Amino acid sequence: MKRLLAFGLAAALLLGGCGAPKTQQAPTQKQQQTDTATTDTTANQDGLQVVTSFYPIYILTLNITDGVEGVSVTNMTQPQTGCLHDYELTSEDMKTLEGADVFLINGLGMESFLPDVQKQYPTLFIGDTSKGAYVLEAEDDHMQDDVPNAHIWLDPQNAIRQTEVIRDTLSQKDPAHATQYAANADAFAQSLSGVLEQTQTLRQRPESNVALFHEGFDYLAEICNLDTSAEIYAEENQEPSAREMAEAAEDIREDRVQILLCAEDNGKKYADTLAAETGARVIVLDPLTSGEATKDAYRLGMEENLRILSEALGQ
Repeated sequence: MKRLLAFGLAAALLLGGCGAPKTQQAPTQKQQQTDTATTDTTANQDGLQVVTSFYPIYILTLNITDGVEGVSVTNMTQPQTGCLHDYELTSEDMKTLEGADVFLINGLGMESFLPDVQKQYPTLFIGDTSKGAYVLEAEDDHMQDDVPNAHIWLDPQNAIRQTEVIRDTLSQKDPAHATQYAANADAFAQSLSGVLEQTQTLRQRPESNVALFHEGFDYLAEICNLDTSAEIYAEENQEPSAREMAEAAEDIREDRVQILLCAEDNGKKYADTLAAETGARVIVLDPLTSGEATKDAYRLGMEENLRILSEALGQ
C-alpha cells in the first residue's frame, strides 16, 4: 500500500495516465455554464462568480452551491481535458479567471499552472480543496523526494473534506449564504452514506492483489483493502520500457494477481498487453475526471466503480 504523506508538501510534477474516459459524452464548457445557470439560478451577473479548475472540483462545487441564488459556477477547462498534468493555460482560461471572485482548485500540484495564475491575478481569492485531505504517496521513480498523489477525490472521505473546504471558502466570500452552503455540505456528506457502506463491505473481505494502470486508483485500492503488486502509469509523452513491462508481468505472476485496474486512457493498452501475457482480467474503472455536469455525477460514478469492483472480486 502507498504510505500516507503529511499534508502541506511542496507541489510537484505528477505522472500522466489521467485522461478523460472515452465512453462518456462530455459536455462542452458552454453547455456546462448553461446547465449550471439553470440549476443554480446564476443569471445574476452581480452575484458571486466561482471558477473551478477541472471537472471533479466543478461537480463538488455544484453540490455546495445547489439552490443558492446569485452564484455562478464555471469550469475553467474543458472536461475532455481530464486531469491537469502539464496543462497549459489558454487565453480563454485567463479571460474566465479575470471575472472570477473565487478560484477553486484541487491542489497538491495538480494545477501546475497555478503560479502563472497568481502572477497574472495576484488578488484572486483561491480555495485549495486539498486542505486536510488524506494524501497518499505517488509512484515516481524519477524523483527522490516524497511526491503527493493528487487524485484525492477518489477517496469519498476526501471528497467530503473537499466540499467542506469549498463550503468554508464560499462562506468567507459570501457570508449571506453561509447557512445554505453548510446545509448543502451536510447533504452531500449524507448522500455518500451508501458509498461509504460499499467501501466498508469491500474492506471486510480478504485482501486481494491487484495491478494498477491509473495513479488515482491507488485511493480506490486503499479504501477497498486491495494490495498493489504492480503499477504502470503511462506518461503522455513517454511509454513504459520493455523492462518495466517485463517486471510488471513477473510481479503479476508471482503474486497471482487476477485483476488489472485501468481507465479508458493510455494505460489500458498496457493493461491489455499484460493481461494477454499473464491471464489476468482487465477491469475498467472511471477516474471521475469527466462526465455529466450534474451534482449527482460524483456519487453515481463512485457507486458504479464500487459495484464493478465488488463484482470483479466476487463480493
